[in-house]
Amino acid sequence: MSKSQRQTRGGMLMFTPACNAFDQDIWAKELESFVPERVFDAHCHLWQEANAGNNREYQSTLRLEVDGQRLEEWSRIIFPGRELGFYYLGTPLRDSDIQGHNAFLLQESQHHHWPAAAIVTPQTTADQTAELLTQGFVGLKPYRSFAADPAECSIADYLPEDQMAVADHYGKIITLHLSKRNGLADPANQADLARYTKKYPRVTWILAHCARAFNSFMLEDTIWKLAEMGDNVWCDLSAVCDTYSHYLLLKHFNPRRLLFGSDNIAAGSDRGNYITWGRAWSFQPGQVCSHCDGQATLVVYEQLRAMKRAADMAGSSQEQIRNLFSDNAATLFH
Repeated sequence: MSKSQRQTRGGMLMFTPACNAFDQDIWAKELESFVPERVFDAHCHLWQEANAGNNREYQSTLRLEVDGQRLEEWSRIIFPGRELGFYYLGTPLRDSDIQGHNAFLLQESQHHHWPAAAIVTPQTTADQTAELLTQGFVGLKPYRSFAADPAECSIADYLPEDQMAVADHYGKIITLHLSKRNGLADPANQADLARYTKKYPRVTWILAHCARAFNSFMLEDTIWKLAEMGDNVWCDLSAVCDTYSHYLLLKHFNPRRLLFGSDNIAAGSDRGNYITWGRAWSFQPGQVCSHCDGQATLVVYEQLRAMKRAADMAGSSQEQIRNLFSDNAATLFH
């Protein structure tokens, strides 16, 4: 991201997403012919500063004010001429006003007529979970940052089983961002997923970020186990820029259980790429390079470039690509 897009005011990070001539050139030459006429974004976040509570992450781009209108306006800029749809997710910030944030999410969902997932923490009770799922939310959004050990927590450390049971009772969705340094390649995550997805079959489990395979090593030996899980296990492809992760899912996972997501606005519209090395991955912004054009485009465009290459490698049909971008979501959120 260019420095002009990142400014501070009173200690707060002021992040203004922008689409420049370089991005427009990437879209026109590489992505326009790949992205279908309908785009349903199944992984995008809303946020309202009024619900910051005691959160002190002043420099976090996650604290970018985004309501449904701003999300749609930005999406129309980066997906020009496309018919759009959204699944609103809460923004998981520690020590924020979760109750107020969920009220804001529900209000936006009802106003714009798009489905939404409520933020839940390990402290959210079963009764509170039931209330959320009966007042208008279609799903839950737990997150590892609410656990005592965000890097190595088990699924139940940030999504207690009583919440799973309530979601199962009502037949709702859980969008799950896996923890542990090796993600799905961790045997404990594999065992937990196999157990919970069978024990709670009425839950639709959406494994975010290609089952959090920002680095394809996390899927290379586990895609077969993932593919054999029940029909209630889905994946969204948001923010992943590793072509081989997308390829493994397009080639070996049920194509009717894949969803496009952007991780907009804060993450998907940052300027740079998620790069990999060894068994790691990290965000890499653009930089000045003497030997080449060092301009960086939007993360979501890098994700789409990876998806396009993977679809070509996997021999995905136009119908499968349309399903991925919209029709699968239409089935799920009918």
